[in-house]
This record gives sequence, structure tokens and C-alpha cells, in this order.
Amino acid sequence: MPELHDYVCWDVERVVSTIQTEAVVASSAVFLATHTPLQIQRAEIDGRRFNNTDRMVSERDVLKDFLGRKTATGTVLMPVVGESGSGKSHLVRWVRENLPNSDKRKVIYLEKSKTSLRHVIESLLEGVDDEEITQIRSDVRSSTSGTDASRLALRLINELMIALAGTVSAGLRGKQRQLAGPKGLALILQDPVLQDQMLEEGKFIPRFAEHMLSDRGSDTERPPLFTVDDLPLSVDSAMDGVAAPTRVMLRLLLSKPEMRDAAVDLLNEYWEKSVQATSSLGGGRILDAMKKVREIYARQGKEIILLVEDFALIQGVQRDLLDAITETSQREGRTVLAPMRTLMAITSGYFHDLPETALTRIEASTGGHVYNLDLVLKGDSAEAVASFTGRYLNAARVGREELEARVGQSVPNRCEECPFQAPCHDAFGKSAEGYGLYPFNRSALKRTIHAVAPAGQPHAFVPRTVLSRALIPVLTEGFDSIQEGLFPDEQFRARFKSNRDAGDLPLASRVREQIEDLDQADGARREKLLEFWADSPTELVNLALGIATAFSLPDLPLDGDRHTPHPPFDAGRAEPSPRPPVADPPVSDNSLLPRSLQKRLDLVESWSSGDAGLPTAEASAVRSMISRAALYRQDWLNPPVKPFTTNQAEKAGWGNKASTVSIEQASAEALARGDSPVVFKRKPANAEFFKSLILLNAESAVGVRSQDVVRLASMADKYARVLRARVTEHSQFGDDSLVAGLRVSLMGAALAGRAHPGMTLAQLHAAAFNSGHTWQRADTSSRTEMWQRSLAGHLARRGQLVDTLRAALGVGQGTGAVQVIDAARALPLLRRAVKEWDLGDSELPKWAQDAAQPLAGWRVLVPGQHAQLVSLLQGIRQRFPQGERSADLLGQLDASLRVAAELGLQGGNQVPVIRRLMEEVQEADWASLTVLDRDLAKLTPGLEGSDALAAALQGAVPIRDPHLADMHQLLKKADDFLNDALRSAEERGQTAASTAGQQMQSLLDSWEQIAQVARASSEGGE
Repeated sequence: MPELHDYVCWDVERVVSTIQTEAVVASSAVFLATHTPLQIQRAEIDGRRFNNTDRMVSERDVLKDFLGRKTATGTVLMPVVGESGSGKSHLVRWVRENLPNSDKRKVIYLEKSKTSLRHVIESLLEGVDDEEITQIRSDVRSSTSGTDASRLALRLINELMIALAGTVSAGLRGKQRQLAGPKGLALILQDPVLQDQMLEEGKFIPRFAEHMLSDRGSDTERPPLFTVDDLPLSVDSAMDGVAAPTRVMLRLLLSKPEMRDAAVDLLNEYWEKSVQATSSLGGGRILDAMKKVREIYARQGKEIILLVEDFALIQGVQRDLLDAITETSQREGRTVLAPMRTLMAITSGYFHDLPETALTRIEASTGGHVYNLDLVLKGDSAEAVASFTGRYLNAARVGREELEARVGQSVPNRCEECPFQAPCHDAFGKSAEGYGLYPFNRSALKRTIHAVAPAGQPHAFVPRTVLSRALIPVLTEGFDSIQEGLFPDEQFRARFKSNRDAGDLPLASRVREQIEDLDQADGARREKLLEFWADSPTELVNLALGIATAFSLPDLPLDGDRHTPHPPFDAGRAEPSPRPPVADPPVSDNSLLPRSLQKRLDLVESWSSGDAGLPTAEASAVRSMISRAALYRQDWLNPPVKPFTTNQAEKAGWGNKASTVSIEQASAEALARGDSPVVFKRKPANAEFFKSLILLNAESAVGVRSQDVVRLASMADKYARVLRARVTEHSQFGDDSLVAGLRVSLMGAALAGRAHPGMTLAQLHAAAFNSGHTWQRADTSSRTEMWQRSLAGHLARRGQLVDTLRAALGVGQGTGAVQVIDAARALPLLRRAVKEWDLGDSELPKWAQDAAQPLAGWRVLVPGQHAQLVSLLQGIRQRFPQGERSADLLGQLDASLRVAAELGLQGGNQVPVIRRLMEEVQEADWASLTVLDRDLAKLTPGLEGSDALAAALQGAVPIRDPHLADMHQLLKKADDFLNDALRSAEERGQTAASTAGQQMQSLLDSWEQIAQVARASSEGGE
């Protein structure tokens, strides 16, 4: 037996030339070869609607009813209704092809492809030789010749405006009364700005003008009526360039929906008058002409058969024509007008808008019924669908030329001469007529038809749609890919999606997950073949051998027998026993789940197959599980840090949001901004993972897969590091930020005298992490005002700074308070911090900026304090040289004070101040001046930049003797006192005071000698 492999039994040219989506286009031979008995429902008219009776009829029944129905008026008006593409024109064409030959009939056939008004009128009046009718033909030709669609559209809108301007409120109903007359809706059509909007491409009037002038393509629908979308309702138009009265009318339409509906109804009611006026057919000329046609054929003893493939064809002459074709043929007992039978294809929506008179006449002539072709595909329609498709497939194999050459003969079945007939029909099936369904089978047919069904009508069978969007694309686009072993290719996969609303479930995500693991080469093809040709099996199976061979799909190494799922359209066909599933069955039965939880899993499945986005609740559960897992997975001991709180994580952007966990086509995904650390694509493995997460989040153990638990743990480990980095970045706890914060802390400690260059790292470490709550300087008297103000400002803010440093570099214990600083991390950062003692242009973290603000004048502050100390020391050394004992100095000063007091010399009033200062410095450490000398001397003229600043800090920072300023003040006061006392003694002359003068001079010489020693000592030090 030959093997069906990469085989095609048609060619693209034959497909395109033979399979026509419009019944009127196909030749008679092709039409009859592809005709499939239609499923027609007889429906009863109920007002402006019709109700299906579930009574199915055949084309023969319709033809018999149409030709045999007797009426009192001698006219029959029989509608064939259905949505676009349902086969209405096909039925009208079939009636024409099957009308018995008779000299007693005049057949008028209005083809839907011939839409121009000239063609419609000429078809209606064809074969009638009459002066008046000849004039009508001439007038229509002249009105539509020598113009283009844009000019015709302008004429139409102007005629419509004139018709509306002539209306009066008394002649209108309801809301329409507010739109009557020249100041009503006519203003809208008259305004040039609004006219331009109504004449834009795609609007009703220009589209109608195009159809009125020339015949359209057979697959282009003629616009039936005005809709709200045709009104000029843009907001800008209410203000820009529109006259004031027109603006009032336009705002009325903009503000009230009911007025817009009334405006549309009014436009449609008066549209026919504008068309007739434009084409010179007003004044009932068509009515009169058609009556004359009927009179002529009545004299010939003929009956008129009018077949209209699209009721929209006769727009502009509908009312006159309806009146003419339903006019009774009898007058005073004799036939004056030819009997007339009209079969019209009308869309369902258009039927509801027919004039009341037309509906009344339809009910009278048909007994109150119509024939409805809107087919809903049900289980018992399967063979009709297979028959419909099989005929077209066979016609495509035979080709248009051969079909037309064999007109009148039986249609050959190309499958009967095919060497692959047996394996092909076994694998793909055949229709009841014996036509092979390859490359479809019944499952693929059902699913492709459902995939192209109109929105909201998943079970609708629309022949034109099935041909144009399913059959032709598969045969033409799949021609090469089948031969190349690539079918179904990417085009097929993108074009056809399983329609859940029709009950066609996509391939389960767990099956697709298995395919991803097992089939790297043909996974995408295998998924679509199993979904469409195997009707989405719930377990991974290999395709039926014939289908797999035809589409070059190798088997997967699965355990068990090959299993072809049960085709839903082949109820009686025997199938091999199903094989065991490829994977172990779930440990738990999902039927044990609550219905609400199972529904959530179904929503994930819909997301996986691309049918819908992932809803908010499901996306939130997934994001929550993953974000929390990473948070709980933190290793707080490596390195040891204080644990992050949930609040800290959320502030850092790590939480139950798309910015943390991005899910393709999920709710709130727009918030992801493209920088989410966790990203999930719409893949089957992710769908199965999500299901387990949702179950875990709901605290259900049923259906949770162990591999998904392992995956969650692995992700938690991976993204715990990402979380830490994100919190660190947000909290500004990176190394650079911490170095800057430590530097601020050290500089603040320097103000308090607790840190300066040259101290050990341990000392600096202790100072950096000290909150400073107990810090006080005892030497405030020797500090500049700027230094003291900066210190006070920093200490007021230092607590928050140090707390942040501790949190970033500390280990929490017990209640979470920091007890231990992670020295392993802190010391290297501290070494970097002490390399510079200036903030310079450093970018500070937000948490350090407040404490750093009082340090803003650092480069002035430190040198200023150093200069202050130098000045104090110089003043002291002028009277207290190095090596001198403070006791000697103070003793000499005490003796001077006593002599001056005994002699009553001037300056004695300063003695109390000096005595007080002497008491103050009793506790002073005069020896500390030596240390101050050494520290201040470190700043030498040769130092610059950071070296100079470090040297200045070593002199300015340490806490000095608290009496340093008192020492300086005491010596200065004593010097002033002795000078004043000496001048007073000299003024007394050579009298008794001369002895006092000699004594003071002696004391002053001694004091001056001390000063000289101090100066010499100071100069030597330089």
C-alpha cells in the first residue's frame, strides 16, 4: 500500500479559480458541482422579527413554495433572510439555476455584484420597448455618467439637505420633531465643515456613491443604512469653524443619545428621496415604469419572476419598487398587471427595518413566514458540514476547466482514481458522497469552522466565511508547507485558535509542557495537530498513523499503544483503545477541589492557551507567593544583617506587584515598566507552575506538583539575592552609600572630640556607631561659635544616622534590635571612610543628608577652630613659657597683687577679676599645653589639601583643658594690671612713693623676664 507522505492532491491555481466565496461568481458548472444542500429553517414572522420553528426545509421545498404559492393579489414577496455570508444569494442562485423552462415566465435577475443604479434599472426594465421606459434608462445613464464618486456624494448630501429642510414637525414623530425644517437637522448637512466629515472615506454617503456609480467586487458588502457613526460628532467640530445656529443643533446631538438615534432614523427615511432626485427618478417614475412593465407582460400572458440577490441593491428605489411588485394584478375581475413573484435575499438586521407596508405584504403573500439561513452548527449538522466541505475539496481537485467541460454530466470524484485513497480516507475520513476530507478530518473541520465563526456566535455556520477564512487559506497557504513537512506552519497556528465558547478546549497546558520537554524539533506543529486533528486529548498521545505520516510528524517515544482520540463527528467509528498516559497520573483528583478553586485553575488554563489574560486574583496569587518566598528565604547570617521587614521590601518595590513579578498578558502588567526581576512568559510549564502556586496560596494540597514546589524553592533562593540588592539600593545601603554615611558620622564625632585622623581603627569604629547621646565637650570656652553651633546641630540629628548605620551593618537578635555590628563588613568600609575627612562633592544617601547638613561649612570650620587654638596658645606662651612651672607663675602674680594693694597703686580695681581667674585655673592642667603645642604644630606651611585638613583636625578636634581660655584671660589681665600699676608708681615722683615704684619696677622686671623667656622659647620652637 503506498504511503501517504507530504502529498497534496490539488494545486493553488485550481483552488483559487474554482472555490468562489460568492455564488454569483461561479460558473453554472462550478456552482452545481460545489452546491451542498443548505440547511434552511422556516421561520414565522412576529412583527418586525421572526421566530425559528425548527422546521427544516430543502431548496426544493423553497422552490416549490415560491412557484406554487397562490395569492389573492397575484403577487408573492418571499424573503430569504440571514446574516452576511450565510448563503442567501446562494439559494437565490440555486432557484434561478433550477427554474423550469417556460415561455410563460419573464425572469429578472438582480446580481449582487452589479450594484450600479444603471445596472439595477436596466435589469428591471430589460426587454421592454417603450418610449417612457427608454427615457428613464437615458435619464439614469446621464445622471450617473460624466461624474465621479466624490461629486455624486456631494450631490446626494445636498439633495438630502433639501429634503430635510422641507420637513415640518407636524409630519414627524417623537424626537424627530426637534430636527424638522431648515433650522433642524438640515443645518448639519448644510454646514461645509460638517459636510466634509460626513463625506470622509468610509462613511455611508461616499460608500453609497461608489456603489451607485460602478459595479463592486462580489465580496464587498453594500452599506445598508446610516448609523450613528456616520454623523459628524467629533468634539472639535462643535467649536471649530461651525456657525452658531448649527453649533446649537450639533450640541443637541452630542449631549443626547436619543436625539442621535432620531437623527439617524430621519436620514434613512429621507435618503431615498435624495437618491431619486439625484438620479432623476423622483415623482414615482420607477413605480410607473414597473407598472408599465407588468402591463406589457400581462398582455403577453407572462408571469414575472424577480430574483434579488441582495435587497440593498434597490436602495433609492425600494419603496417604489415594493409598491410596484406588490400591486395587485387584478382590476375588476381581469388581469391588468402581470402576476409577479419576488424572491429577495435580505440580511436579518435589514429585515427588521423594512417599511411596515412591505412587512404587511410579505405576511399576506407568504402566509407569514420567511426562510432563515442562519445556521447554528450542532452535533447533528456534522455530516452536512462534511458534505459541504467535501464537495468544495473535490471541485478544487477537479478544477474549474474540467467541471465546465463536463457541464450537464455527473461530477467526477477525484478520490476514486487516487492511489492513496484507502489510507487517506482511513486517516482523514470522507463525506457521505465519498469525497475525501484531506487535509482536514472531522475534528479539524469542526475546530477551524468554530475558529472563524462570527463573534458571539461560536456555533454559527457561515458558508462564505468558512470558504474564505478556513478552506481557501488552508489549501493555498498549506500547499507548500505540507510538501515540505512543515504543516501546520506558523500562519496556520496564528490564524486558527480554538474557540472555547464553542466548547473547543485548547490543548491542556500540562500536555503542552510534556511536548516542550520531549519534542524540541516539532513541538509547535505537534501541539496544533493534537489540538485540531486529535480534538485536544487530555493526555499526551501520538497522532493516528495516517495523519502523522501525511504531515511528516515522527512519533514520540511513549509507553503504551497509539491512541487516536474519539472524533466528535464520527460517532459510529471504532477507535483503538486509549494508551496509558505518558506521565504518572496526578496524586490527587482535581474533582476534589472546591468549584471556585477549580474555576481559578481554568482561568490559568485559558491564559496559557492565549484565549484570555490572567485575571487580577490569579496574577496576584502568583506574585504574592513568589515575592513572599524570596523574602522568607533571606539568609540573615551570611553576611549577618538585620532582617528586612515586609514594609521595607514593599518600599523598595518588592511585593505583590507586576514591577516585581511580570507575567505576560496578566492584569496590571502595564505597571511592570519592563524592569521586573521575575518575568514569566505565557508557556505551558509556567501555567502548570501557576496552578500549583494558586493551590498553595489557597492552602490546598490537592493537585500541587512536587516539581513546582522545588521550582518555587529554587526561585526563592535565586531571587532572595535580588531582593536584598533591591532593598539595599532603595535604602541606599550599598558600599558607597555606607562609606559616605560613616564619613558623616566620623566628622560629627570629630566635632565632639571623639574621632580624628591618627586614631586606631577600633577607636574610630566605636565613635562611628555611637549615637552621641552622652557626648559633651568640656572645652566649650575655647571653641569657636561656628564649631559649637555645628556640633549642636549634628548631635540633634545624629541618632537617626547611627540607627541607620547599625541597621545596615548590624545583626538583630531577640526583638530584632541591633546587638552586634558585622565587623567583617563594617571595618573595610570604615577604612575607606577615613581616607578622607571631608565630604567634598560626595553624593550622600538620603538617610545621611540631615546629619550632614550642619557640616556644610567644614572647610571653614576646621581651619577656624585651629586658628582659634593657635591664638589662645600664643597668648598663653607670651607669659608662660615651656618649662616654666605654673606654681612659680601664679606665686609671682600673687606677690604682685599684694604689693600693689599695699601701695595703693592704680589698677587695684582689677584685682578681684584676677583673683577670680586665679581660682578658676587652680584645677587647670598647665602641662596639657605641651600636648596642645605638639598637636597644633602638626599643621605646617608645607601641607596642602587633605593632608593639611588632617593635620588641622589633629590640633582642632581633641578635647582640651577646660580652663584654656581662663589661662589666657588670666595672663592677659595680669599683664595689663602690672603695666597700670607701674605707670601709677612712676606718676608719684620721688616722694614717699618712690619706694613703691622701686618695688613695682622690680616685680615688673621679674614678669618681663618671664615673658622674654616665653618669647625665646616660642621662637626656638619655630
